[in-house]
Amino acid sequence: MSEPEPKPKISYYLKLIYPFIKKDMGLLVFGLIAMLITSALRLVDPLILSLIIDKSIPNQDMTEMFRYGFMFIGVVLISGLLSYLQIVLLSRLGIKIITKFKGEVFSHLLKLPIGWFNKQPVGELIARVESDSERVKVLFSDLSITIIGNLLFFVGVFIVLMVRDWRTTIYIMPVMVVSIIAYSFVFKYISKFFLKIREKYAIISAKVTDYIQGMQMIQALNQEERVIDDLAFASKDKQRTEVKTSFIEYGFQSFFMFIFDVFFVVVVIMLSAPKIIAGVTTLGTLVVFIQYIYRMIWPLMHLSENFMQMQRSFVSLKRILELTELGTEDETFTGTELPTFERDIRFENVSFAYEDEDWVLKDVSFSIPRGKKIALVGPSGSGKTTAVSLLCGFYHVQKGRVLIDGVPMRSLDFRAWRRKIGLILQDVFLFPGPILENVRVYNDNVSRDEVQNAINIVQLEDFVKALPEGLDSELAERGQNVSQGEKQLISFARALAFNAEIIVMDEATASIDPQTEARIQRTMDQVFSGKTIVVVAHRLTSVLDADEILYFSEGKIAARGDHKTLMRESKDYRKLVELQLLGDGNE
Repeated sequence: MSEPEPKPKISYYLKLIYPFIKKDMGLLVFGLIAMLITSALRLVDPLILSLIIDKSIPNQDMTEMFRYGFMFIGVVLISGLLSYLQIVLLSRLGIKIITKFKGEVFSHLLKLPIGWFNKQPVGELIARVESDSERVKVLFSDLSITIIGNLLFFVGVFIVLMVRDWRTTIYIMPVMVVSIIAYSFVFKYISKFFLKIREKYAIISAKVTDYIQGMQMIQALNQEERVIDDLAFASKDKQRTEVKTSFIEYGFQSFFMFIFDVFFVVVVIMLSAPKIIAGVTTLGTLVVFIQYIYRMIWPLMHLSENFMQMQRSFVSLKRILELTELGTEDETFTGTELPTFERDIRFENVSFAYEDEDWVLKDVSFSIPRGKKIALVGPSGSGKTTAVSLLCGFYHVQKGRVLIDGVPMRSLDFRAWRRKIGLILQDVFLFPGPILENVRVYNDNVSRDEVQNAINIVQLEDFVKALPEGLDSELAERGQNVSQGEKQLISFARALAFNAEIIVMDEATASIDPQTEARIQRTMDQVFSGKTIVVVAHRLTSVLDADEILYFSEGKIAARGDHKTLMRESKDYRKLVELQLLGDGNE
């Protein structure tokens, strides 16, 4: 049995996030200096009070007492001002750094392989990038400086108390050390609950995202109560974990506060009173002890909360860094050769599996000559879309190879290769925003005139002119304010605007009505004349004129040829045509 991997230390995480803070080290240094001065000043004013009690009042020296009083006020004002500047500047620093951090994380996500996204709930990714990043922000704010300041304050308190009355200090320090050690064990124990809470939050976010996206189906099937119950169950599960965590956290804090509020003060008075009566120590020393004890209560309580926030932040940081440590496409697609497409694309004995040895494609070979139209047809799950994904360079083949003009695809610059492909899917994704940006996908290198020309070619000009703001008219999320046919024509315009050499259509007309399909078919014949076209289709009306039709079955090419050849030689293809075009029989 293999041993579990050791957990990364905090220094490991700090090393990873150092690049985000190195440009703003000046602000962190200012915060550190301000913290040192503030911690020192917090030690001074109780000592000033003790001087007033031990010297000015017994001597009835009002001048001296006022001098000490003004010193006390000055110390408080300077300490408050430095604390304010520290909080404001470091909070700005935290926001600046975390904004950059989110950008870097999202940039990394954009480079991850398509196969990874297919396995990830959208809501959980949103929770990681947004919510977890907000929790990480406290690492860059005044919180970290405050923790260091409080620790230094405790060291200073110990030194001052030892100088004033070392015997009393020795009596109370062991209990204080034991309390702090006990806290460290509680922090370690409770951190696992924070991780569970974040995981349960991500589950709820994923469920909410899925249900909102599927709201039409939920309402159509009257499943609202079922959805409510599911979310309530997930929320209750998270609530139970949070309640248990809060019970441990605040229960221990209450016990600790009792020790400081009551126990320590009573002990100090019991130890100091006889010495004061005997004249061995002063009343001012007792005041210093009590002041320091009270001043340590809230920092220690906040230290508890701050450490817990730090624990939560490192838990969130761990979840985010798990994303940034994933291998990107640049690491797996290492080819550098610029692609050319002058002759053909060839699949040679290609086999592919998404999981282990569960082969989706099995020893598949075919070619796509330049300027030809190739169709991939066959039952669902037969490997058609997988073949297209390999063509687009979304995955590497496990067996065989894909050649572009005789050059293995693995040797090519994958981004340059993808620029040659215009991908049109059944479920067209449109972004919330203007039609203009949906056609050029926020690529300013594609001019407005080029977009308008593409719109005209796909016969969408009348639709666009009828809108109040033309190309600048806003589309709703996922294009919900336009028809399915209009979505598809926009996707055609997108492929045209990017001047793709190879047009890949994966079930591009499967979800539209026959009239719109006929219109798109006419548009396609006109627009994509001379281009290389690869069509994946269940509905055969769009592939009858293909130069070659590949009939896929169970991961293999069961038959190939043009429509007439397959009608003559392939029983399965002929049955498929009869079912769709003639309505003869049942499948």
